[in-house]
Amino acid sequence: MTDLPFRKLYVDTRFKTTDSVSNSDFKFQLGRPASMPANTTFCVDEINIPHSWNTIETGINDKLYVSWATSNNPLVYATLVIPQKRYNGSELGTQIQTQLNGAGFSGWTVVYDQTLNLMIISGNLTAFKLWTDDDLTKNVIEAKRFTGLNASDPQSMNEILQITGLTGGTIGGQVNSVAKPFTSGFLNLIHFQDLYLTSGSLGSFDTQGVRGESSIIRKICVNAAWGYSIIDKLSWDSDHLSCSKIALSTLDFQLRDVKGRIVPLHGAHVSFTLKFREN
Repeated sequence: MTDLPFRKLYVDTRFKTTDSVSNSDFKFQLGRPASMPANTTFCVDEINIPHSWNTIETGINDKLYVSWATSNNPLVYATLVIPQKRYNGSELGTQIQTQLNGAGFSGWTVVYDQTLNLMIISGNLTAFKLWTDDDLTKNVIEAKRFTGLNASDPQSMNEILQITGLTGGTIGGQVNSVAKPFTSGFLNLIHFQDLYLTSGSLGSFDTQGVRGESSIIRKICVNAAWGYSIIDKLSWDSDHLSCSKIALSTLDFQLRDVKGRIVPLHGAHVSFTLKFREN
C-alpha cells in the first residue's frame, strides 16, 4: 500500500498565489500540505506553454552597441535601443537602419538577405564596429563610453545577429567599413530556443545546468511557432528526480532561458503536471 499523499499534482498559473511575480515566476499553494515518504521521486509532464514572447524584449535583448569613425568626428559610440516587438528579418533590418541613421550619422544601409537569412550592415564610413558581448565585458575602459551600459548584463541583441567572440576592442581592431560591410550569422529570431523550468522547492543535486545551477527540473524545447502552444509530454516515464522526505506546501517555479533570465510570457498562462512515485 502506498504512503504517497497523491500521485499527481496539477499546476496552472491561473491559480498562482497573489504574491507571485508573473506567470513565468510564480508560487503555487497546495490545497493541503503533504509530506513525501522516503525514496519518492517526481517528474514534470503534460507541459503547456504559449509561445508568447517577442523577438526583441525590453531589458533582455533590445540593445545594439555600435562605434564608428568619420572624417568630421573621429570616434562615436552609440547605444541603439530597438523597440520591443515580434519582427521578421526584413522588419528587424528596417528598424536597425532607422535607429542607426538617427544616431548622428545618416549614411547607413541595412539589407536582409531572405535566401540566407542573414543581415548586411554597411555605412559610408572610414570604420565601424558592432560590439560583441565579449568586447563589452573585457574592454571595460573603452566600453564605458556607451551610454547606459551594464557590462555584466549588456542586454544586447547579439545572439539574434550571431555577433560573437572578441573583435579586438578598439576601432583600430577588427572592424568594418564602406568596403567591408558587416555580415551577420544565421539570424535567430526565436531567441529562446530552449526553456528551463526551475524550482527552489523541488530542485536537487540530481541535475546541473550549464551555469552550475541545480534548480532545473525540466528542459523544454521550443517546438511551436509564435502564437501557438508549446506542448511537451514525456515519451517514457523515467525522467524522475528525487523529492524524498520533502514537505510540500507552497512551491515556487520559474521559466528561464539558458542564461537564467526569466522568460516574459506577457500574461499567457502555463500549466503542467507533477507526477510522483515511490521507488
